[in-house]
Amino acid sequence: MAIDTFVENFSSAVLRAVAASTPKCHWRDNPRPPITAGIQDEIRLKIRLRKQWQITRDTALKAEVNRPQGSVTRRLSEWRNDQRSMTLESLDREDQSLLRLAKRVMRVPIPSPPLSPQGESLSQTLSKPKPLPTI
Repeated sequence: MAIDTFVENFSSAVLRAVAASTPKCHWRDNPRPPITAGIQDEIRLKIRLRKQWQITRDTALKAEVNRPQGSVTRRLSEWRNDQRSMTLESLDREDQSLLRLAKRVMRVPIPSPPLSPQGESLSQTLSKPKPLPTI
């Protein structure tokens, strides 16, 4: 029992130390807003109808599957545009939010070189001398 208590106290102390020493991430502080319930319901309906059509291949059901697609796409696009507008309106030079967003948008990922079948990078494979053919 004493060992269990010690392990529990030690684990919680480690977790507190990690939380205190880890910098706060932007995405944790400001999570994306959830999609509205109405749009989520339309997406679920569309998925359910599509699954039924894939099983039955009923032409009437296929027409019903295609009908709400434009509505869902349009409403989701409008919602995303509203979210982007609110984000852009909330940017400010003073709190560096404009600079942070610009850096995030301008960041270009650096591609890693492809690996050969042996697990070496392509540059390592190409730099190796080829063995001479035996006659």
